[in-house]
Amino acid sequence: MLKLRALEPEDLEQLYAIENNLDDWEYSNMSAPFSRYVLRDYIANQHCDLTIDQQVRLVVCDDSDEQMVIGLADIFNFDARHRRAEIGLIIAKDFRSHGYAIKAAQLLVEYASRIGLLDQIYAFISEDNEPCCKVFDKIGFNRASILNNWFKNANSYSNSVIFQLFLKKD
Repeated sequence: MLKLRALEPEDLEQLYAIENNLDDWEYSNMSAPFSRYVLRDYIANQHCDLTIDQQVRLVVCDDSDEQMVIGLADIFNFDARHRRAEIGLIIAKDFRSHGYAIKAAQLLVEYASRIGLLDQIYAFISEDNEPCCKVFDKIGFNRASILNNWFKNANSYSNSVIFQLFLKKD
């Protein structure tokens, strides 16, 4: 089983490795590596409050071993007026292709629903990132639109699929 938890100082090395994995940058907005100093400062100073930080970064970990960092889950670009936020999910390279992404994405949706501040969440995913697109399709997101030539890769561009999910309110 998996769970989401707040970042801890002990997560610094795993956070550093995941954030600075150049192979994953083509699917993100990263353009420069993070230093350990910047990441340590981020961990120390985050409030873990979407309304204060405008984002929440969570660790995807094994339920029975919280030190086993499987990936990272983010809620960011929080817009209080429109009650929406963007989400992101990355599974560490060693844990891919084991079904963790689907469970982690489901946990992130559940978390976004429970905080009560959001009516919808969305994600921009490269059309070329088929495994990720399949995860979002499987957990109920709608393909709302395509943005042509949205992501710049080494020698070309790729389209972005905008995935959108309206959160159920009880």
